[in-house]
Amino acid sequence: MRRPCSSGSCASSATYSMPAGGICACGELIVYLTSHTSENPGRHFWRCRNFKTPKDCGFFLWDDEVVVQSSGREGVVDMLRTELEESKKKLDELKMKLEDTKMKLEDTKGKLEESKNKIWKLDCEMLNKNMAFVAILIVVLAWVVSFCFIYGKM
Repeated sequence: MRRPCSSGSCASSATYSMPAGGICACGELIVYLTSHTSENPGRHFWRCRNFKTPKDCGFFLWDDEVVVQSSGREGVVDMLRTELEESKKKLDELKMKLEDTKMKLEDTKGKLEESKNKIWKLDCEMLNKNMAFVAILIVVLAWVVSFCFIYGKM
């Protein structure tokens, strides 16, 4: 049995048996990922789910170096099924949140449109009041000018 690798590569050519049930030393399910590094592009590997966290137990294993004992295959398949089901549940939850967010967005758009209409109406009312005030002011000024003109000449 080989020591788990904590870096991106392992120097030893020895094989490592997959942990029983796909659970690493920290008690979490191991995850299956694909490398996107220039040294190992497209190479698949297993690692601790808690990678780069305080709970990281350091488990790392290249998929092509895995030797799964016959009794462990079912555990790995079960682990993968469990992870797939968890992913499907998370996806469904995210879809529901997205739909809820879309509905809230549409509601907010409706409220925004209502607010714009209210502001437009208030602007129109204010303009009408200002025009009425100006009209009254013009009439009063005309009356004052007329009064001064009539009584100023006498």
